[in-house]
Amino acid sequence: MKAKQLPQGRNWEKAIARERGADAAIIFLASVQARYDELLSQARRYENKALRQHFEDNILPAVAAYSVLLMDGLDKESAGRIVDSLLEAGVESVRRMYRFLGQFPFFFDMVRMMLKPMMKAQFPEKWGVEWLDLDPDVAGLNCRAFFYLDQLTEYGFPELTPHFCRLDDVLAAE
Repeated sequence: MKAKQLPQGRNWEKAIARERGADAAIIFLASVQARYDELLSQARRYENKALRQHFEDNILPAVAAYSVLLMDGLDKESAGRIVDSLLEAGVESVRRMYRFLGQFPFFFDMVRMMLKPMMKAQFPEKWGVEWLDLDPDVAGLNCRAFFYLDQLTEYGFPELTPHFCRLDDVLAAE
């Protein structure tokens, strides 16, 4: 598979630089990029565009970063905290947009109206979405299957799943 720039690499570099300095960030990201390239070259190719995006742009970069952190001698808890900061850095622009739009009274109504079509497009049947409630004050759903858990388990890191789920809470808080 053709080499691909690490998704969110610039955002991740800024996050690491704030914590550890610019030089450490460059070294860390170079290691993550190399691991990502290796994983991507050996990975299956998903025909479904949404699954491919989740896999190549979210799952594999996190697996690469986490595995580099573990190889560098960090324990799983410390590596998980760093992965949290990286994943948050990756959604910061969406978070800012939600924070801004959340100031307007119509924003939740707009989200509620767009949620089903958005979920169908961005989260295909592999999620097994069951709609619990979609009334004026609440939008609820369960996912009966989770592509991220399946993939992370295949790579030996199912413990990363809650780090991705946490992003839903981070964004919903806005």
